[in-house]
Amino acid sequence: MSAIVLRFLAAALVYLVLGILLGIAGLLGFPVATPVHVHLALVGFVCGVIIATMYQQVPTLSGTELHSRRAAEASFWLFNPGLLLFSITYPSSAAAASIGALLMLLGFYLFTYNILATLAERRGENYAFKFYAASSVLLSLGATLGFLIALNPVLYSYRASHAHLALVGGVTLIIFGAMSWMLPMLVVKDIYNRRWLDYTFYGTLLAAGIMVLGFSGFRQLVLPGGLILLAAALLFTYDMVKSYTAPSRVPVKSEPVEARFFLAALGYLLMVLILGILGTLYPGRDLTLLHAHLAALGFVVQTAIGGLYHVIPTLTWTRILPRERDRAPASFKELFSASRSRWIFYIFNAGVLLLASGMYLGAGAASLLGSALLLASVTAFAVEMLGIIRRALP
Repeated sequence: MSAIVLRFLAAALVYLVLGILLGIAGLLGFPVATPVHVHLALVGFVCGVIIATMYQQVPTLSGTELHSRRAAEASFWLFNPGLLLFSITYPSSAAAASIGALLMLLGFYLFTYNILATLAERRGENYAFKFYAASSVLLSLGATLGFLIALNPVLYSYRASHAHLALVGGVTLIIFGAMSWMLPMLVVKDIYNRRWLDYTFYGTLLAAGIMVLGFSGFRQLVLPGGLILLAAALLFTYDMVKSYTAPSRVPVKSEPVEARFFLAALGYLLMVLILGILGTLYPGRDLTLLHAHLAALGFVVQTAIGGLYHVIPTLTWTRILPRERDRAPASFKELFSASRSRWIFYIFNAGVLLLASGMYLGAGAASLLGSALLLASVTAFAVEMLGIIRRALP
């Protein structure tokens, strides 16, 4: 099963670099359709990573096999061609773009079916299961709304509902669920308060529903939804920080690479939610670009990068060990450079802040410099991770 997971991740890394390149092309004045840039980065990279990691983590945590390997393979061959077809043809050809959106949608449906069926066959319980199940369903619902928008341009006004359903409901929930067990595991500590995770889950789910209704025409609901999400995010962040700073069960020699990205991402999340609330309270100040880029890059992409520093080396190491034997590394951490990861972290975050602030202030030079730093960091990361994947796959 790890082969299809690694293929999903390899494709996702390529989409990340392409998404950044298209963003730079747009800054330079080339005619790049914003939805194409956004979908390659957020659907291709982020959703590709989510699908892959759920295919790996849900069976591991549930003590069972993935329900259907054929469905997982089919989701790969529907999701990726569908995304490429949509990206190439939107918005110039509505018919072809709709076909691409339909293929993506079918890929999402197979993914959700596979996750829910695997969880139904689980042999144990884990507090993260409800995050995984809800996220998979909401991602498919977000994809359904996206397909309907592609099919009928009259529904284009619902694009904010589509975005928040997918990002708040689908992506944020899975980030909370995965980080809640991964971060304590990395630093060999216990979660500070598991009950708070229940409050985080239901608060995020409620906020997603309220915000989707708000962006669908009931604008007075947007602010309450944002406030509920902020409260849930504050509670989750406090839980993670307390877990991270608690005494370790065993001596930990250094800070894990993944933890650095996770904690920074949570800082961006709080910043993004505050900006969203301010934008609702003071609509005259256009904070949309600042809010969107800090959310997409600072929170979502940064979390995914942190997670991949663990997922890709771990999966590939288990495949390399029986094949290379004496030449295999002693630990999965030996597959990547810890010092390079630190530079990638600093350059990536400098790029995010420069790009977002440059866009808000109308400083084109700062935006271009920030995007160049982003491209350099994600390319260095992608090249290293793809090299690791290539070593493991036949």
